[in-house]
Amino acid sequence: MRLVYPGAGRAALDGVSLTVAPGQAVALLGPNGSGKSTLARLCNGLLLPTDGRVTVDGMDTRDDDRVWDIRSRVGYVQQNPENQIVGTVVEEDVAFGPENLGIPPAELRTRVDDALRAVGLSGLERREPHLLSEGQKQRLAIAGALALGPGYLLLDEPFAMLDGVGRDEVRAVLEALRSRGVGLLHITHHLADVAEADRAVVLREGRVAFDGTPDDLLGSPEHAGELGIDVPPEARLTAALRGRGFDVPPGALDAEAILDALWR
Repeated sequence: MRLVYPGAGRAALDGVSLTVAPGQAVALLGPNGSGKSTLARLCNGLLLPTDGRVTVDGMDTRDDDRVWDIRSRVGYVQQNPENQIVGTVVEEDVAFGPENLGIPPAELRTRVDDALRAVGLSGLERREPHLLSEGQKQRLAIAGALALGPGYLLLDEPFAMLDGVGRDEVRAVLEALRSRGVGLLHITHHLADVAEADRAVVLREGRVAFDGTPDDLLGSPEHAGELGIDVPPEARLTAALRGRGFDVPPGALDAEAILDALWR
């Protein structure tokens, strides 16, 4: 697959091939300008490839008759949830997408309730979004996508604006969705976000520079750094301990996980 923006000197994406299966979590990494957000927009038809095809459960994004089916099937959660919150209260925001698709009122109510329950926001239906914490706002954005009934979620830096508590809240929601068979494409700059994924893909200058398991990427911080990935000190410590013969898994990327591995 290839995409060239009008007037651009080079392709934003070139020779990229990627598949996300139901229930699979794929971490998509790369430095700024590598093409991560462009790839996400291609996945739900917001952009169309210059060459090649993008299909969602057999539906081609170039097919004008299937565009709304595709965008309902592939939910998109932006980095800043306030960019996609449009309702004056929580339940109105979650209802916005499916309501515009003409979902009947009874089913709409069920979808809103189910989506809020899935992200742990039940009981806050009449809360104004600006009164929510940052973690709750991100979960609200996910609920809005879930109400469309997607089989896949595109998440563009969902942890970027969150503190530790907010990250844990959203991470728990994503793990629950994954267990229900929702495929996840998680765009991130940070190696620490990769540990729980099934697969890691690194883009560099619009091409796939790495495609493998998280352990393969986490086990070589030097290589990750060469690919333009933000390598946390914990990853370097874990790699150094493994090099000295300690049985520390590559995914141990915080002090608690490292200590647990050392004291087992």
